[in-house]
Amino acid sequence: MKTHAGCLVLISGMRNRRKVLGQHFLNSTKFAKRIALTAGVRDKLVVEIGSGKGILTRQLAGQAERVIAVEIDNRLANHLKNLKMQGVDVQNRDFLSIDLETFSGSIVVGNIPYNITSAILAKLIENKAYIERAVLTVQKEYGDRMMASLGRRDYGYTSIYMHYHYDLHKEFIIPARYFSPKPKVSSVVITLQPREGSLDAEYEARFFEFISGVFRYRRKILRNAILSHLRWMPHDISDGMLEKRPQHLSIDDFLKIYQKIFGK
Repeated sequence: MKTHAGCLVLISGMRNRRKVLGQHFLNSTKFAKRIALTAGVRDKLVVEIGSGKGILTRQLAGQAERVIAVEIDNRLANHLKNLKMQGVDVQNRDFLSIDLETFSGSIVVGNIPYNITSAILAKLIENKAYIERAVLTVQKEYGDRMMASLGRRDYGYTSIYMHYHYDLHKEFIIPARYFSPKPKVSSVVITLQPREGSLDAEYEARFFEFISGVFRYRRKILRNAILSHLRWMPHDISDGMLEKRPQHLSIDDFLKIYQKIFGK
């Protein structure tokens, strides 16, 4: 497939792994239209991943230049093919195996299965150079962690990691009754705009590994969290900083600490 600037990637569900992945399918045409409008699919190339029975596919196909509907479930993929929607090319594949470089300049949209949200976000971060923006529907609990600001209860590694790579904007809530099967919680639609990282890739990977390690001990003060993670205590970090808990440190705070320990 040739590269297409300004394409759109849509992530929905994977029915044959729905139970394992925590997937719930959107059943509302109203919200499907709203998601498509928020994504801005007019005259775009759309790659719809896990398109289920096609409720969102129809809304995208009505506006997009072309829709590549990626669906891992054989039965659902065949169902989509039988619908013969104009401009829709159904591919029976797994989103996590898709080469996003093929769709450089893409807009990513998705209703993300709860149990693989982290894996999908990691893929979008790894491939952010090929993404114009992303519009994701995630369970509210996970969305709160993604968007949490400094000092909030949900603020943690996920918040820092996502805010480093993307500017996040909450769009709207979708109540649980608009999904089948009905989940226990509502979902939230979030727009992610890629940000340019300030660190080189190798240093960045080690830095975020350090942050992740510290947040494994988020209930401890920083002094004890670092000691638990590194098994030794670095010098030259202020007592005021060491008395804080990890959720009260900004990414800049973590970077200063990391540079004191490991250098720039």
